[in-house]
Amino acid sequence: MKKLAEEGVIDPARVGAIGFSRSVYHVLFAMTTGKPLFAAASVTDGVTFGYFEYIFGVDGGLDREADPINGGKPFGAEGLKSWLAHSPEFNLDKAQAPLLLLLPGAASVFADWEPYAALRYLKKPVDLIMLQSGSHVMTNPTQRLAAETANVDWFRFWLQDYEDPDAAKAEQYVRWRKLRDMQKANESATGRIQ
Repeated sequence: MKKLAEEGVIDPARVGAIGFSRSVYHVLFAMTTGKPLFAAASVTDGVTFGYFEYIFGVDGGLDREADPINGGKPFGAEGLKSWLAHSPEFNLDKAQAPLLLLLPGAASVFADWEPYAALRYLKKPVDLIMLQSGSHVMTNPTQRLAAETANVDWFRFWLQDYEDPDAAKAEQYVRWRKLRDMQKANESATGRIQ
């Protein structure tokens, strides 16, 4: 991204990131580096390798991936210390980009609740949209259209300062304007203005 910005190909203040499935973790990790890598993010129905997901998924095999990513099991002083350093959920205080979670059905909302709740506690801009239930890869056209439309609206709002005039979308923009005010307040408090 740095090279593209240096060459004038992109404006780094207008770059977004999308994570789906396994790449949700990578987007969350990038958000928590403490460096503003992108201006907005969206994640859909994925793994976070977070503590809640780890505990909830006992005997599901997720530990085989989460343990090496987070430096061991999250138990004992050393294991927990490693998780505190590596797991995005424990580092969301460093997140600067607004995050949209698009989750297909209640089970997905429950599974990916941790980053949403953490960002809410931290008073950072986050929104969660529960889509109709369906397959993980969203083969249902109605579900796919809803997800893609929400992503386009989210990124146009944050990256282009654009709001779709469709009256059916008015409520989402009311929420998002409040999130933008929250974002500006956070930036003012930390001295980081994008």
